[in-house]
Amino acid sequence: MGKIKIIFIETALELVPKEIIKNKNIKSNKISYKDVLDISLHYKEMLRLKDFKKRGRPDIIHHSLLNILEKPFVINGEVDVYMHVYDGRVFKFSNDIRLPKNYDRFKGLMSQLLLYNKVPPNEEKPLIYLVSSSLNEFLNDRKIILLTENGVNYNLDNLINLALEKKMPIGIGGFAHGDFSEDTKKYAYKQISLFNGYNFKSWDITCFISSKLMERIPLK
Repeated sequence: MGKIKIIFIETALELVPKEIIKNKNIKSNKISYKDVLDISLHYKEMLRLKDFKKRGRPDIIHHSLLNILEKPFVINGEVDVYMHVYDGRVFKFSNDIRLPKNYDRFKGLMSQLLLYNKVPPNEEKPLIYLVSSSLNEFLNDRKIILLTENGVNYNLDNLINLALEKKMPIGIGGFAHGDFSEDTKKYAYKQISLFNGYNFKSWDITCFISSKLMERIPLK
């Protein structure tokens, strides 16, 4: 079987933006530009942000990554995992990474990543690192298979077969509410739904794909 690429698209992951840091009406001294934006902590501060319902949910990517990383097919290099974040950057996870299970430790790792573009910052072989400054640069004139509730219904086997046949990444939304931006949709080769478009969480979809890959890729 060929290599599969999975990328989490428009992931609701970013540092606290300058609109919040510079807001004189916010009196809290606990908010830092090094903090990861988290709606459970910064809800009131986020209300005036553009697209605030699609932002500040680092828990989504944390749960999703725990369902795909450290699996044999990733460790063996048969599946590569990427993350496209709110500001457009694209990062790759090393195939042998062991992600923190603790949520606060994960957010600390993501803060470091967003600040320095790799973690650990001084390692020649980092565990997570920047590969592209934008989705357009990452795709390099290729297309992507987008998973969405409103797409053409596929089963998991057909989804994987399509990705292998077309050599295209599978894109999973990394946000809680709304739809992919029009800028993202223009890169879609096809928009596909699973399970007749049922509104599963991102980490559920990731788990389903992970389980199917475990069935299809023999252990080495």
